[in-house]
Amino acid sequence: MRDKKGLVLCVDDEPNILRSLHWMLHKDFDVMTAPDGLSGLEMLRKHDFDVIVSDQRMPGMMGSEFLREACKIAPRAMRILLTGYSDLQAILRSVNEGEVFRFVNKPWSNEELTKTVAEAATIAKTQPLPAPVEDAGPGGESILLIDDDKEMIELVRQAVGPDTQFRHASTLSEAVTILSAQPVGVLMSETRVGRMDTTPLVKLLKQKHPEIVSMVFTVNSDVDAIIKLINQGQIYRFIPKPVKPGFLKLMLSSAVNKHRELKRSPGAVRRHAVEKTPEGLEQKLEQDIQLEAVRNAAPAASAGQAMNDGSFMHRIGIGFRRIFGTA
Repeated sequence: MRDKKGLVLCVDDEPNILRSLHWMLHKDFDVMTAPDGLSGLEMLRKHDFDVIVSDQRMPGMMGSEFLREACKIAPRAMRILLTGYSDLQAILRSVNEGEVFRFVNKPWSNEELTKTVAEAATIAKTQPLPAPVEDAGPGGESILLIDDDKEMIELVRQAVGPDTQFRHASTLSEAVTILSAQPVGVLMSETRVGRMDTTPLVKLLKQKHPEIVSMVFTVNSDVDAIIKLINQGQIYRFIPKPVKPGFLKLMLSSAVNKHRELKRSPGAVRRHAVEKTPEGLEQKLEQDIQLEAVRNAAPAASAGQAMNDGSFMHRIGIGFRRIFGTA
């Protein structure tokens, strides 16, 4: 009899769902089940699980609440959240409080969910938790904000302090220029700047530079986009606007500490491994940013200042190759 790949806890209040999960996973994993969050927490105190698979909508204790407590009791275990409905606030809580590895929609694909659980179990068994670092504030780290909101720029500037390497970009072309010139430890970004969707850049950066810790400001209610940011970008925190200064400072300090943990324990970045982004996303984003740069420069050209479209294209192309390692 071959060895099982890991110990998995499945939590759901629907017996038929628990039976389905057990049937699907038991061939490859040792599987235990719990009918609610409180029972699940008791099991976590007694057993050393590699993976936790939890439903979101459960009576008494929601999945996001359960995973928040599970993170404290069993921080080594990788956490996967299942949901069959669109609840943006629950999704955001599951990221901010439970640090979910993957978000899976119901009904799920048996093949994909089994593959995800296997990946999570391998990571839990082979990648230790990074040792916590002492909170020394954000000083000395490089922080980039992508946002065209002047009030937000000033709010972050005040939060980071004078000794921090703080940069801000009001367009994605400016962000590419900054990222290609110096490493960034913490990325803070609105989901849109001007006409541009920033989320492809956030996802691609995490894929190529897993030590970067990303926080996203959002008023976006597109649940599908948020789920993709979780799975493909391993967003550290979602921060709804408007942002309170004290809360922003706490979140920024937490993100800087996480970045320092990942730098000190490079193997631990696998605990934040991302799903592969769609084929051609990098090329499409580069083209979109080039077009954005030309469009933003057009008013200056019409006012009599010289503009060279080829120069814009060339500089952004070089920047992309520096960031993503193709140069």
